[in-house]
Amino acid sequence: MSPRSDKLYKQLFSHPEIVRDLVTGFLSADWAQGLAVGAFERVNASYASDGGKARHEDVVWRACIGGEWVYVYILLEFQARPDKWMALRMQVYVGLLYQDLVAQHKLSKHGKLPPVLPIVLYHGHQPWHAATELAQLMLTPPSGLERFQANQQYILLDRHHDSQRGDIISLLFRLLHAQTGSEMRAAVDLLAERVRQDDMASARESLKRWIQLTLQDASGLTSMDLEEEFAMKTARKFTTDEMFSPEIFERPIREAAHKASEEGRQQGLQEGELLAMRMLLGDLLAGKKMPADLSQKISEANAGELRAAIKALAGGASPRQLFAEGRGGLDSHQ
Repeated sequence: MSPRSDKLYKQLFSHPEIVRDLVTGFLSADWAQGLAVGAFERVNASYASDGGKARHEDVVWRACIGGEWVYVYILLEFQARPDKWMALRMQVYVGLLYQDLVAQHKLSKHGKLPPVLPIVLYHGHQPWHAATELAQLMLTPPSGLERFQANQQYILLDRHHDSQRGDIISLLFRLLHAQTGSEMRAAVDLLAERVRQDDMASARESLKRWIQLTLQDASGLTSMDLEEEFAMKTARKFTTDEMFSPEIFERPIREAAHKASEEGRQQGLQEGELLAMRMLLGDLLAGKKMPADLSQKISEANAGELRAAIKALAGGASPRQLFAEGRGGLDSHQ
């Protein structure tokens, strides 16, 4: 993960509202749905093994549930690249967390370790195919050994998975995943509706900043044009309603589409120029004895190389001389 991405995700998940929304979006259990924002507390997320080599430094929260102050620890891991061994890493992280709780005497009143909810948030470009449970990385144990095997699992939030959930992270990922103007406007509508709700009030500024700085990394129409539009709106102190209005995207979408059309037209002109110069070279070389690799070199040459070859031929160079060291033909540009 780049330093900027790391900072942005950590800033986003520094808000208990975002963490609560994430948990309730994934877990339908009554205890999860009944959690209030005040039940969440951020805790130390930097702990290492005794040797100091294995460590975890992302985000950890705990949520108080029940009348006896039983804590559920929520371990968040941010990934920019697929990791085949993520389930094993998560097993290690949970173990490190438990060791840290034991060392600090932060156990239940009966001396028990708390349950843990491990979550991996993946925002990279390649598909995530890694196993989500440790057993998938292990050989099948012989009969009778099954119950002695570790089987750590984790929840995967994949930016590329088209989720229909309504939690804020799924909606943000849907915005980043949008490929057309209509998809983007639909995603903005859903996101705006969620952001305007009262429980997101304290997280709105972080959400706006996250969108502003993250859109430029998305593909298609979510380009620098949209990032600059968000930057302008933020600088002008527009209201949240205005910030998340679909109208924000109308002009930059049109401009981005026009820019793409112009770039396509320009590319067509450049390709036509290359074709014309290759045809001209063919005419100039007609009837001449040519080296065996000449046709291939001409087909692979760029515009500057083709112009140099035409100029050299016009100056009286032979096909073989074109490729001689020091001549102004193709080889002088290679």
